[in-house]
Amino acid sequence: MNGVKKWPLVLVAALLVTLIIASGALHRVDKWAQDWLFQRPGAPSGDIVVIGIDEAAFDALGPYQTWDRSVMAAALEALAADPDSLPAAVAVDVLYAGDTAPEADQRLARAAEALGCVVTASMAEFGTRITWESGRPVSMETGIATAYEEPYEALRQATVQGHINAMVDRDGVLRHALLSVRPEGESGAPVYSMAFQTARLYLAARGQALKEPPAGPQGHFYIPYTARPGGYYDGVSIAWLMAGKVPSGYWKDKIVLIGPCAAALQDAYFTSIDKGAQMYGVEVQANVIQSLIEGRYKAEIQDPPQLIALFLLSCAAMTLFLRLRVAPGAGVCAGLMLLSVGGATLLYEAGWVVHPLWLAAAAPALYVLALAIHYISVARERRALALEKERIGAELALATRIQANALPKTFPPFPDRPEFDIYASMTPAKEVGGDLYDFFLIDDDHLALTIGDVSGKGVPASLFMMVAMALIHHVAMRELSPAKILQIVNQEICSRNPEEMFVTVWLGVLEISTGRLTAANAGHEYPALKNPGESFELLKDKHGFVIGGMEGVRYREYDIALTPGSKLFVYTDGVAEATDAAQELFGTDRMLDALRAGEEGAPADVLASVDRAVQAFVGSAPQFDDLTMLCLQYNGPAGTPAE
Repeated sequence: MNGVKKWPLVLVAALLVTLIIASGALHRVDKWAQDWLFQRPGAPSGDIVVIGIDEAAFDALGPYQTWDRSVMAAALEALAADPDSLPAAVAVDVLYAGDTAPEADQRLARAAEALGCVVTASMAEFGTRITWESGRPVSMETGIATAYEEPYEALRQATVQGHINAMVDRDGVLRHALLSVRPEGESGAPVYSMAFQTARLYLAARGQALKEPPAGPQGHFYIPYTARPGGYYDGVSIAWLMAGKVPSGYWKDKIVLIGPCAAALQDAYFTSIDKGAQMYGVEVQANVIQSLIEGRYKAEIQDPPQLIALFLLSCAAMTLFLRLRVAPGAGVCAGLMLLSVGGATLLYEAGWVVHPLWLAAAAPALYVLALAIHYISVARERRALALEKERIGAELALATRIQANALPKTFPPFPDRPEFDIYASMTPAKEVGGDLYDFFLIDDDHLALTIGDVSGKGVPASLFMMVAMALIHHVAMRELSPAKILQIVNQEICSRNPEEMFVTVWLGVLEISTGRLTAANAGHEYPALKNPGESFELLKDKHGFVIGGMEGVRYREYDIALTPGSKLFVYTDGVAEATDAAQELFGTDRMLDALRAGEEGAPADVLASVDRAVQAFVGSAPQFDDLTMLCLQYNGPAGTPAE
């Protein structure tokens, strides 16, 4: 394809990809990627304490709907009982609108006034406002505060008001806080959020001023969460506070948040730091307050400049893809995907929130489109049938190479580490397989080993296998617990698994200096273990559910004490389920016999013994499942196996 015809294709391809992304096709998955990349738990501030309206309070004081305002008054009075141990700010995450019993109303207002640093809740209702002239609509405004509730007059005069409106995203996840509302319209005075007002009072008590966070056009600002659900709430009940069971030093010079901490009160949200469990609204307030106090502000770059940048980068990428061959183009594609995710992470650390998956999704789409254009160009010179065969062959060959390159294939893999020896092999049933194995050093003293079997066969299973292997490798580099690694990987795969594929996985982490192997099993085959002076036996370990089968699964792990000369053999079901012409299975008993026949040799000899036995048993019968095996020999810290 000559240069004159290239540039229109480049512009059209870049514009098409940009428009698809601008339409919101990646909205949900991109938001979840932001959550996974950006939201990392930190240390909750010790200057923020949460006092819960919880089940213990219901047990002590009766159902919440029977409480009058003297309950909160008693809580505020308890906070003010010791003049030498007053809190710096108190936020009451309960809306007290309208008058009720005069005595209870007056008591609450007096208690708040005596404390002098109380923020009470207000709330706006949003809707659409239509302006009419001469019986016809002339304008329409959305997101307008059409109603506003605030504390009753005596309490309003005695406190600072902060709105408690929470705006979840389209997927039901709370990622933003609303800085202020204007009950009287754009010309009216803004009412700031409860979190902002509380942080302002706290800093003012220390002689500091609070800077407003960068808010978007709708007044929202991004929440960099610090703690997951339960991170701030220590179980301290308002009933304990009223009964004098909480020492005054617990809240002295701190921020005290009082609010619902019971599921029955229906004040909880799924948040970007943990979409698996809801967070009480008062803990959301605590997260926002800590980010405001610490000045951890994140500015979200608006979509238009990001779309412009995406279009320009897409033009450059498409130009390269059209000029490069398949393998170099794949390298450029992978580099752009890493740039998208890594660059977004670096920008976040610098205070900017961008879309991490826009370029990561555009690059492979453009790469595939460039490949298609290459094939179309070739089709002008060759017959359609020959081109189709070549395309299929090229795709399968590429898939095979990608899969082969994804699995470790250099043995010995760690020639400078005499403490252990490893050998592994995979024989796919088709051109590409759905089995996986991997091993890698997490650090100088920890070796990760994993083997798995994806449901299905062929290219789909291979692609799913590579995704699972990459996730396991990525998570294992920052987490040593096999059970937690499998839990995180399962959650990630379940969140993006429309084809409902799954994978069985056995995962172990060897502490090289001690020989302690910690492992977890997600529905995989039992490993086989040989200790010095003994023969191979099946190790019937604890099984968990398969990866990708169901969200929220937790896995159990166990320890194996390896001594110098110990061998561990793990495999996929293609070994035990190898079938001969009479439809008889090879089985674990024959596998153990083959292991014992080669158990005195190196790991490569062990695998060769099993492979020979399987091939002799199967004979000319076709192979229906991938045959994957891995053997670890532990030589001890000195690297010398036992005699």
